[in-house]
Amino acid sequence: MPGVSFTPAGRTILEFSYLSAVSSKLQLRQVSGDVSAIQGTVMLKWASDIQAKAYKDVTPRRRFLVFVNPHGGQGKGKKLWKEIIEPIFVAAGCVLDIQYTGPVSSPTNAANIARNVDLTAYDALVPVSGDGIVNELINGLTSRPDALSALRIPIAPIPAGSGNALSVNIMGPDKVLDVAYGALNAIKGQPMPLDICSVTQGSTRMYSFLSQAFGLMADLDMGTEWMRWIGGIRFVLGFLYGAITGRRYNVEITMKVVESDKCRMVDNYNTHQQSLVSSVENDKVTSTTDVRMPPLAFGTTDTPFPRGTMHERLEAPLEPGWHTFRTPVQFIMAGKLPWLSRDSMMIPLAQNDGLIDVVMVPPRSALASIKSVDGQEEGKFFRESDCYYFKVEAYRCTPLERSGYISIDGESIPYKPFQVENHARLARIMSMDTRWKGLERIVLDS
Repeated sequence: MPGVSFTPAGRTILEFSYLSAVSSKLQLRQVSGDVSAIQGTVMLKWASDIQAKAYKDVTPRRRFLVFVNPHGGQGKGKKLWKEIIEPIFVAAGCVLDIQYTGPVSSPTNAANIARNVDLTAYDALVPVSGDGIVNELINGLTSRPDALSALRIPIAPIPAGSGNALSVNIMGPDKVLDVAYGALNAIKGQPMPLDICSVTQGSTRMYSFLSQAFGLMADLDMGTEWMRWIGGIRFVLGFLYGAITGRRYNVEITMKVVESDKCRMVDNYNTHQQSLVSSVENDKVTSTTDVRMPPLAFGTTDTPFPRGTMHERLEAPLEPGWHTFRTPVQFIMAGKLPWLSRDSMMIPLAQNDGLIDVVMVPPRSALASIKSVDGQEEGKFFRESDCYYFKVEAYRCTPLERSGYISIDGESIPYKPFQVENHARLARIMSMDTRWKGLERIVLDS
């Protein structure tokens, strides 16, 4: 961001801020100099031209409502904000309102702030945290009387937590380690649509943008919370423990299946990737009309659900329609985004297609489970014969054991039946590439 100022003594000072890509991570550089030898109007025009080229179609000096989780990233969220992110925003001339987030019951909880704030005062919501604050923001926005309008304000996540899955899907697994790049994404990204899911348990309705996990994958998320201090390695240790001990979970899951043939799904994905154009949404929050969330098309867990064809073991492909599996599994993972962490692309075919991707794996040997860890960052797990993959409109998952974990976007919910359906393109996120950082092409046979 260039700037020209004039001193009382009649000197012309040029100040220039930029992000340097010399090292593996972006770094803020600021230089200034006396350019009095050049006519002031010439320097003003030069600075204006440089800014126009740097921002192109992006509005500079954006207004951000920033949510800093002081406990995010093993307690480093506040430090990252003060030392790296805030100076970049200030150098870019951004207008900042800063909120340090608190627990669920506090007025500074991100959901409570999003539920009540005047969104017309901002260009984006910027969580400096992991995926938990993003989940809180979406659930706060969806609870407003103007929910459909409120969801159009973009969320620009800056990866400062232990998960950062949304940031991985926007920025890629390499750049997600760079919070400066996350700040640049907020400054220069453009809105793109994000599907969100309704998750119901009886009369309780919540929202998910990332994933729903049952079985071993939920245990990794929630059962290793006590090891959060060691970072992402806790997921690996938890998986190895579950694999060695042969964990299995009895469940009944009913799904409205749209597609379950891996070959057809891969062909559709590759065709989509080849023809993919950027998906920019420039609509802004301009109305406070009473436009609440859409009604549930499939009801709640208290509503009768078609059971369809019954299965006592996992199998695919299936005919489109309702199917119920009553069987032990190692895990069920469902969601809307390819990456669940920078080391795991568990749902590689996920896209904004209006459907939910469901992955189910039966109980496996310790050796098979440990081998499956290799190549998860390339989506290789999808190619294994006992990885069953479904595209569905809705599903209901009923645990058949007394206790355990269910994880929604990394947050624990009660261990009882839950039901999920998708709402296409309701929310917005900031992205400089306006497309998910999934695989360019998937090869099924290798």
